Amino acid sequence: MRFYSSLKKLWVRTGLRRLVQLFPSSHYVLLSLLFFILLELVTVFHRWIWLFIAILLVLMIYGIVLVRIEERGRFKPTQTILPLVTASGLTGFTLFIPLTSLVHLYFALSAIIFFLLLKHGARLAYPTWNWLISTVVLFLNVAVALGIRFHLYLPILATLILVFIVSWLVSVQALRRVAASLSHAMLLAVALGLVLTQLAWTLQFLPIHFLIQAGVIVIVYYVLFHLLSRSLEGELRREHVVEYAALGSFALLILLATARWI
Repeated sequence: MRFYSSLKKLWVRTGLRRLVQLFPSSHYVLLSLLFFILLELVTVFHRWIWLFIAILLVLMIYGIVLVRIEERGRFKPTQTILPLVTASGLTGFTLFIPLTSLVHLYFALSAIIFFLLLKHGARLAYPTWNWLISTVVLFLNVAVALGIRFHLYLPILATLILVFIVSWLVSVQALRRVAASLSHAMLLAVALGLVLTQLAWTLQFLPIHFLIQAGVIVIVYYVLFHLLSRSLEGELRREHVVEYAALGSFALLILLATARWI
């Protein structure tokens, strides 16, 4: 009996030691948990919502920078862009979510997306994760910018500046994975950002909801980005252009045909 009792104590101690060692070192889990808690606080203190959003973003910036410093060579400076833009997009989108019980599900999904991004999407070894999450993040941030204009009548110039900044940031960190240099990726991101900003300006003259406008912009981004990445990899062929053009046209047709026009 003593043997089994000692074995059980040893197993419990070993298990607890492993658990203690796991969570302090798992900065991704802790940062995602902190993100979830702060999102909950944003909805609780409505009167101080902008203050809590500012605190949340500052803490996320601080945490992501710490991750970047800790991982050193494995976490490049450009890899901090997407986590920061993700935190801002997921936080800003809470302004347009009805305060029902489902909002907590959104917060949980946001924390999971943030965790997966830090663990996979921000690393150079996982380009598919990055490009998938980048598309979602671009939609959220563009929707926030257009939604603020839609509800609070933000000036068109400020809206377009926000759309360009977000488009450029998301594009430059994604294109950096396939471009020959950072300057090349930055130049291509400027061109892509200008195209999306011009599209956002054009959509302001159409009587459609801001979420539909954000969807149109993201579809165009998806097509142009993948054509650019194919070109940079030296694999762009005519069938690729036809494939992505057809896919984008079909997605736009479905989106606009099912949208409720204002």
